[in-house]
Amino acid sequence: MTDTSKIILDVDTGTDDAMAIILAMRALKDRLLAITVTHGNQPLHNTLENTLRVVEFMGGGVPVYGGMPGPMVQDLMPGRHGNQRHQKYVQIIDGEEVCVHAPYLPLPPTSLKPQSQHAVSFLVDALRNTPEPITIVSVGPLSNLGMALRMAPDIAKNIKRLILMGGGDRDVNLTSAAELNFFKDPEAAQIVVHAPCPIVIFPLDATTSIVFREHDAEQIMALDNPCARFYADLLLHFIERLRLLGIAYKDDPNDFSMAMHDALCILYLLDPTLVTDLRRRNVDVDFGGSLCDGRMVVESRVYVPLEGDVQVAYQLDKEKAMSLLLRILA
Repeated sequence: MTDTSKIILDVDTGTDDAMAIILAMRALKDRLLAITVTHGNQPLHNTLENTLRVVEFMGGGVPVYGGMPGPMVQDLMPGRHGNQRHQKYVQIIDGEEVCVHAPYLPLPPTSLKPQSQHAVSFLVDALRNTPEPITIVSVGPLSNLGMALRMAPDIAKNIKRLILMGGGDRDVNLTSAAELNFFKDPEAAQIVVHAPCPIVIFPLDATTSIVFREHDAEQIMALDNPCARFYADLLLHFIERLRLLGIAYKDDPNDFSMAMHDALCILYLLDPTLVTDLRRRNVDVDFGGSLCDGRMVVESRVYVPLEGDVQVAYQLDKEKAMSLLLRILA
């Protein structure tokens, strides 16, 4: 790995974001400039608390900035989401509320405090004043980064690389047409995917191309240290929640494996050969407010001129991912 650029990690901390933070702090802490937090898997006060809990669990030392509590404009249109078929990410089962991402991670309440500066202002200041370009890894709704680019478009020149987890070409989850991160703030996603900087997108097509099961958690647990045990517990608990909610992997109704969406972006930073199918494409995000609200639209026509520098990942290497995980968590 030759890239030594500083990294800003933008999250909406639920389970897979927690995994991404753990891996980043374990393997890239000397490069991790800050963590910014937005709404997404849970409301901002939950995602911020969860982020701080993980940072404290990992020994602290990385500043955390709270950011956007909601999308840029999406909520201004009443009834915008009346037509979609939504995934049941929250259900009442035997009188208990079960969520894909629990409101709080199973860690003690944190004693850490977020920075007083808003995440969007921090992004603008950090990118305007950096002596060298910064790598940004955004694994939640793109509200923080979209707003920063709207406020100060000039900051894009100081983004070395922008790695996004979001969208789906063929694969979707939250609705019949869209993935959660892009759906939660489509306008921000459209702004970000057109930023004039190198962009790598990890859509669901890539992140669900490899999944992790109980036997993978057992390998991680066998490393027998607090970090590995917690990581393995996150994996096992997530699989159990998928089972309770009936959210199966692709077309197998009995397979409740976990896709470690956000964590895979960190593994890619460590070993780009993790991606075995990476295609340069034109990408847009639908924000029309109907059935396809939040859909990632990928240009497949080969005769259409390419615009910008956007690459879309489609396939990952499970063996490399597992090997990296075990090495980092050992």
